[in-house]
Amino acid sequence: MEVKIIHKTFSFLVDQDQTTYNKKFDLDKNVRVVLGLVLSSDDPRQLYFRGSQRLEINGDEIYPEDYESKLLMSGISVPPNEKYLDLGNGVIAGNGEIKMLFKDSANINSAFSSYKVILTIKCELK
Repeated sequence: MEVKIIHKTFSFLVDQDQTTYNKKFDLDKNVRVVLGLVLSSDDPRQLYFRGSQRLEINGDEIYPEDYESKLLMSGISVPPNEKYLDLGNGVIAGNGEIKMLFKDSANINSAFSSYKVILTIKCELK
């Protein structure tokens, strides 16, 4: 039996300086396992210097609060098939909820302007 892999994208706008955003994203019911993830933005500089988050899948903490966004981003020199952060054997989707507590923090390297945070996950279907 062939395993089917799909990619799901979720996004939200960071429109206030030094604010915390509590987001919940629902996976399709046919998603079995989350295999990998990557963060990106329409303004990567803002996300790189200002962003941090806590990330939870199916109630399990994957990354703790204040985990720097720059550690979940991928550069343009990385081949497309290597961009996702591998979650090992994957995380069981279970209830299908991904929760993100995202924080925008002041940084002298990047003055605030609105930016979109984009979470893309690599999933295995049932």
